[in-house]
Amino acid sequence: MRTLFLILTAFLITPNALAQRDREVKWVNADIPSVKGLEHKVLASKSLGHDVGYVVWTPPGFNEAEVTRYPVVYFLHGAGGSEASDSGGFASRLADAIGRNKFPPAICVFPNGGMSGYRGNVERMVVDELIPSIDADYPTNCTPSARAIVGFSMGGSGAVALAIQHPDLFCAAGSWGGALSRQGNGEDSPLLPAAMENADSLKQNAFALLTVNGDGDRPDGFTPLAKILQLLGISHQTVTLEDTNHNFGKYYESSGDTMIAFLAQRLTVKSHHADQSARIIRVLSIGNSFAGNACKYLKQIASDGGIELVIGTANLGGCTLERHATLAKQFASDSKSRPYSYSSESDETRLSLQEYLVAQPWDFVTLQQMSALSHQSETYHPYIDELVALIGKHASNAEIVMHQTWAYRADSPLLKGWDITQDQMHEGLSEAYAEVAEQFGAKIMPVGLAFQIARSADGREVVVPDPSFDYLNPVYPNLPDQQHSLVVGWHWRSQNDKRSLWLDFKHANASGCYLAGLVWYETLTGNDARDIRYVPDGVNQSDALFLRGVAHDAVASTRAVNKRAVSK
Repeated sequence: MRTLFLILTAFLITPNALAQRDREVKWVNADIPSVKGLEHKVLASKSLGHDVGYVVWTPPGFNEAEVTRYPVVYFLHGAGGSEASDSGGFASRLADAIGRNKFPPAICVFPNGGMSGYRGNVERMVVDELIPSIDADYPTNCTPSARAIVGFSMGGSGAVALAIQHPDLFCAAGSWGGALSRQGNGEDSPLLPAAMENADSLKQNAFALLTVNGDGDRPDGFTPLAKILQLLGISHQTVTLEDTNHNFGKYYESSGDTMIAFLAQRLTVKSHHADQSARIIRVLSIGNSFAGNACKYLKQIASDGGIELVIGTANLGGCTLERHATLAKQFASDSKSRPYSYSSESDETRLSLQEYLVAQPWDFVTLQQMSALSHQSETYHPYIDELVALIGKHASNAEIVMHQTWAYRADSPLLKGWDITQDQMHEGLSEAYAEVAEQFGAKIMPVGLAFQIARSADGREVVVPDPSFDYLNPVYPNLPDQQHSLVVGWHWRSQNDKRSLWLDFKHANASGCYLAGLVWYETLTGNDARDIRYVPDGVNQSDALFLRGVAHDAVASTRAVNKRAVSK
């Protein structure tokens, strides 16, 4: 009880006492726990007029040179604590959750708030100086949907206050053992009018709040705010625990997993577009299975980004540009030649390419060469010229986009037969697609570049063949090590009641389809793929975060070329 009294007394101090304690605060505390990933930093704060310490934790596998963009969790300590107080315990919990795929790889920041209640100059330090500094110095996904704040006691109250008063910064806030005010029931708290004033922004960012209190530790501490948030339609969950005695260790033990799961869910939920009216984009792909791979998750990705996507698929397995052009010419002389399947709201029918082009007011039409010919620029003509002319005749308002496909996996027997490497195939297809894009003033959809960036990143190379696998005597269901592969690779097939090992060196697996879909999404919509939170089955959170960053970087690196093409 004495511990509880001392902590509450420290938290309920008067403004004059607060000022006195502020002068006594040690603002830089470099003695931090010996936990992997923790690093102590010092900020020369203009708001405070002196240096202030903070701790940054980076997750396992962190590499600031990679294209990954990480979400950030800010943890605020309680009264009497410092930047070092809870950094080791909370970082260790995050590391464990990430290791179990229960939390996306994230950066965590522990500021020193002194005895401020995270108000006044400390509030300005966190909002105006620390957060921008973290976003500048680390590869963060610096959007509200990828930033959360949590804390204990004074830090829990501070986390809620900062989130409500700065609705453009956070998608979630969590409080352990906090309350609306140091005295009274909180009905006069400035957070109540702030929540009403900022309701639109909070809902725009799909904001949610979780407050956890012990049964003897002011469990009604946020009740007035909860009533306001309920009226506004903003999510607020409450948890009441037994026998915590305002002890952070007991809070951790009883509700640590609950808070971690809440933060993980908010950092991976459908993003801030949820309440917006969907923007409709119509795209027709003229290609083959590679376009089918790219569109596998495209609708779900687009929906997560607030886009309703209508996708037409004039795709035929293994189809070349020559065959598409030939089929179109056949229809001109034979009206029964309708090779493409078309699904409408009412039925499914067969269409020619000419009919497909007028079936919808397409915003975009994509073109791709068959993958085996993609690196041979001479195979594109005159067929792509004929197809572009056909699009201009039947879908003149549509923007043409060149769907750059990807090079085969390094162990492809075709690469060996052609006597070229994976890198050489990528270079060849990149040049071929760039040539036709420039010729027709078309954008490039840089899927091939995204694949190349991903598989060239440190630690993500696919070593083939796997030296530890017996390819001559494989045993079902064992497979070679194919971690980080973006294509199907080796897999078991059943045929005539017999299982055999097959190699698919070209078609995308779940990760590859997701990456391709993200590239399509950002190219077609202009929205940042890093904001997407949808993750398909078969892709873990860590890989999804990495792939979103890769997609964005691939599109960003092509943006200048595409801008010049469209301006022609």
